[in-house]
Amino acid sequence: MEAETVTTETAPPGAFPAIRYLHRAVECAAILLFLAIVLVAVAQIVNRFFLGNSLSWSEESQRYGHIWLVLLAVTIAYRRGAHIGVDLLQAILPTRPAAALRGLIDAAWLLLGVLIVISAWKILGVSSRQISAGLGITMDKVYAGFLLGGGYMILPAAEQLVLRFTERAGP
Repeated sequence: MEAETVTTETAPPGAFPAIRYLHRAVECAAILLFLAIVLVAVAQIVNRFFLGNSLSWSEESQRYGHIWLVLLAVTIAYRRGAHIGVDLLQAILPTRPAAALRGLIDAAWLLLGVLIVISAWKILGVSSRQISAGLGITMDKVYAGFLLGGGYMILPAAEQLVLRFTERAGP
């Protein structure tokens, strides 16, 4: 039995129409970020092996890009129900307890997002005085990805909980 995840795409019409655009924008941002990471990697390979010149900033920019990408992609996967999970307990539970378990999982995702935002907010104050070696940017720009990623994680989790409590999430 596969866990049913209701998204803004599968929710009843009018449930969260405006938020669909935000989800698409985040997905497009993740695609563009991945593309930028690949292009920087290709540029580094071309420069190093064909031109004999290494780019000093490429590895660091890819590392920070991956951080931002993971923070966006983990929520995209959660929203789409694409994370690997063991659904044995959900499969053997009756309908209502299984739905309550899925609600508990959504609440855990919401809590995780809140904790990431709180932690990121604390780190941002300290990291604004640190400079990255390769790019020369302040580290708060890197750690802002945690703030945005955690904040975005809260949104789909809250959507799921609202849909579950209004019984639009199905069994």
